[in-house]
Amino acid sequence: MLMREKKGVKFEKWLSRTDRFTRSLSRYLEWVGVIGFLLMFLANFVDVVGAKFFLWPLPGSVEIIGFSQIVAIAPAIAFALLLDRHIRVEFIIMRLPRRIRETVCGISSFLGLVTFALILWQSYLYGESLQKAGEIGSTSHIPFYPFAYFIAFCCVPVCLAFLMEVLKSLAEVLRNGSS
Repeated sequence: MLMREKKGVKFEKWLSRTDRFTRSLSRYLEWVGVIGFLLMFLANFVDVVGAKFFLWPLPGSVEIIGFSQIVAIAPAIAFALLLDRHIRVEFIIMRLPRRIRETVCGISSFLGLVTFALILWQSYLYGESLQKAGEIGSTSHIPFYPFAYFIAFCCVPVCLAFLMEVLKSLAEVLRNGSS
């Protein structure tokens, strides 16, 4: 029994450290997203002012705004997940017994983990192919591949958050037995 409690304590410590790391990384990425949002605003502002007042729109503004959207949106996914801002259908699940509820939440989180692990993997592969092909924006001449890699990197804290949810649900199911 004592050995099982030690393993439980180690597991709880690991969960706590991983949770702190995930939250810290997500907070940092949130600020990167804010910068992306500001870049998007600034590019749009410069484009409109340049076009209306100086008859010189910002070259590549559509591409710059598109890339800025990636920088603004991709980091927000993990932070929104950690703040429970994603849509969940809880009104049915909350009526179920605790063990079944935790099992359903664990399965749901596992499916989210698999989905974002696939997005991470495919974004990385897409970034590699863009890098090998030398794809760049037609007007801005900004390479595409860093943004695919950025999406892949932003999936890391999302995967960690889903992994934490899966493990917490599993621990809850095992701890509560049939209640």
